Amino acid sequence: MSLNRFALMAACFALASCVQPQQAQQHAANEPAQQVRGASSGVRQQIAEFYYVNSDCTSGGYPLLKVAKPPQHGQISVEQGTAYADYTKDSTHAACNGKKVPATLIFYTSEPGFVGSDSAAFDRIGVLGAYGYHDYTINVR
Repeated sequence: MSLNRFALMAACFALASCVQPQQAQQHAANEPAQQVRGASSGVRQQIAEFYYVNSDCTSGGYPLLKVAKPPQHGQISVEQGTAYADYTKDSTHAACNGKKVPATLIFYTSEPGFVGSDSAAFDRIGVLGAYGYHDYTINVR
């Protein structure tokens, strides 16, 4: 295969991976990649939710999350469950707000008695293949 043909194919694949169908939208609780959360010592607590809904509010599937950096003073659990949709009011999916949707949930539990700062990070592969790295600082009290 010639170098020009290979470069053209690579550019086409790169552009194609940027396109999302208008009828579906991924959601990571409208969060930037770096987040700060609070938690009570020794108590299991949800720290994040990720979901993907179609324009009619039905699920488009579960985003895949894997622990990239485990916490030093606690445990993380990644589970499938449900969450209440929460999009900005100008989103095309705002009509889904307040409805329960299937979601990938992240839970954190600190070591009993631990008080201080902990952190964890996750690799996310969205339903349509979009990649994200999410880094959480968890302030445990």
